[in-house]
Parts: sequence; C-alpha cells; structure tokens
Amino acid sequence: MDKKMLRLLQERLGKSAIGASTARGMGPVGTIQAARSFLQTCDLRSIKANTPQAYRRRLDDLTEALIARLPVDAKHWGSARKFINIFLRNCAYNRFMCEAYCLDRVEAWMEVPLDSHVAVGLKHDALEANLALALPRWKTVIGLTPELSDNWQSVAQAIAERGRIHRVHLDVRYWNGAQLKLQAKH
Repeated sequence: MDKKMLRLLQERLGKSAIGASTARGMGPVGTIQAARSFLQTCDLRSIKANTPQAYRRRLDDLTEALIARLPVDAKHWGSARKFINIFLRNCAYNRFMCEAYCLDRVEAWMEVPLDSHVAVGLKHDALEANLALALPRWKTVIGLTPELSDNWQSVAQAIAERGRIHRVHLDVRYWNGAQLKLQAKH
C-alpha cells in the first residue's frame, strides 16, 4: 500500500476512533475534533519500540502531545490516553496499518483502553481470579492518573495472561458489558 493510501487510512481510523460516546463528558465542544485531528496526523512510525519500556515512553510522549492539542477544559491525562489506546488498537486491527507500522511487534505491550465498561469487566474477572485487592476504585476516565492507570493495566495484564491474549484485546471482551451478557446467557 502506498503512502497516500496509508495516510487516508490513518485519517479514517483517526476519525472513527473517537465518537460522541467515546468522549462523552470528557471536555467541551471541540474536544472530539482536536483528538481526531491529532490522531489523523500523528507519526505512527514513532510507536516502534524494542522493549516494553521504550513502548511506554513513546505512549507517554503521544499522550502528552495529545493533551497539548486538546481544549483547555479537556486536558485530562485519562481521556488522552484512552483516545490514543483506542486509535492504536484500531490501527493494529487494520491489516494495512499493522503491516506498514509493524504494530504486531508492540501488540503485547499495548494497553487496554480504560473506561467504565472495561473497569466492570476487569473487576468481575479480578474477583474470579482473586486479583481484586490490586484494583483501585473506579471513578472516571478523566480522573485517571498514570499511577491509577498502571494499577488497572497491571490487573488487565494478569487477566489477559490467564486468557492467553494480549491485554489490548480485553476491550473487545468487555465492550458494552459483552462478556457479562454472554455469561448471563449460560
């Protein structure tokens, strides 16, 4: 795929990653457009990393860069991190973007995008796996700090390892309570 098509794909993925329900309550008018604009133009080559620590530094850099582009009342670490994690996950799920930017090499280090649905799923699975003591109380996405996020991501990592998947994929399992709905049917 040529560079022009990759750019168009990134624009599409950047726009579709952040919808009204994704950003509800996370900032004033203009928040979604600012996030989309950033994601549509960020340099995905910068996400390449050879270690989990290097990936984390690049993810932190992207988070800070997005915060700087958000409206004043939307400069929340938690929402910026969620937006980036959703976008990177969507890029990894796209064959062309994944191949072009070697996202399969960092898939194991990608974070699950945190929100209330994921928190409910993690809490449920953590209770079943006796990991609940490691979980902080869920508040809001905009209330997330790097430290709180790290706690949730650590539990997500443990749950993902038990399920033999990468933690980024837990979002699919927990999206809109999907896992709990499936369990209720059985």
